[in-house]
Amino acid sequence: MKARGKSLGLEAAYQVLENSRTRHTALVERMYEPARLFTGPWLCKTYTAACERTRELMAEAKIPRQRLETIVQAMRDPLKQERFRHLLSAEGLAAVPKTLAQRINAEQPVQTPCPPAEPKPLISGISSEVLDLLQDWYTPPQVFASLRRMLPERQFKAARLMIALNRANFHYAQLLSTLTPASQLTDPSRPKRKFADVTAEQLAEMEIEFEALNDEFLRCASLCGTWALELMTARCYLDRLMENARVVRYLAQNFPDELAKLQTILDIPMGREALAGLAKRTGRRRKHLVF
Repeated sequence: MKARGKSLGLEAAYQVLENSRTRHTALVERMYEPARLFTGPWLCKTYTAACERTRELMAEAKIPRQRLETIVQAMRDPLKQERFRHLLSAEGLAAVPKTLAQRINAEQPVQTPCPPAEPKPLISGISSEVLDLLQDWYTPPQVFASLRRMLPERQFKAARLMIALNRANFHYAQLLSTLTPASQLTDPSRPKRKFADVTAEQLAEMEIEFEALNDEFLRCASLCGTWALELMTARCYLDRLMENARVVRYLAQNFPDELAKLQTILDIPMGREALAGLAKRTGRRRKHLVF
């Protein structure tokens, strides 16, 4: 490993890596609020842009789930017929993927609750989990100044949002701080800041809408990988179905609409080809989600 043109031994290289992992710990010592804070128009502009970006990325994250739902709806009625199930057994296609079968039967997956994490000491008012989460991101010290106004749980949620939206900057952190409910602030008795051209009722509505939107976005962010894997498994099974002439003939004669839906799903390319097609249709470059 080299640092500033010099070769380093293993011990020195390890020390450099350790220092890079903890660089934000040093930054929090220089936290300060900039002199320029949000004005009413700037708050509304930043809020609108953040909501638009969140909705766009959330819609992109939901694409695998929507295609899964299309497959489930198309497969549910045929699988209710015993004759079709016998045909699948005769053709060696009776083993429907478990996750797809659960969705078809409207079963809820079993979720093991996570044990509550033990609270860790704060570093200059910042949660150590937040520092670990942001260790690979360039984060201006002003961001930590906004995070310090929140409780540790809210800090962690804010850090997840900044990473997922690629918005680890002060403007977004200040927006999160401004629209944080009083119960999640370190000083809930501190009066809410007033903005010109923004009434207290409008600010309260923005706070509620922003909270609901971010909760739904983080939920989609945590599940989009699972949805993508389930979709890949379901498509592999559909490929086998569509390669079987007897199955296709049965569906064409008895369930033509469902067959058309399944063929539509298989006609959609997977992976980068699908993203490239989406970017071509929308006329702008799409960014991958980062979670």
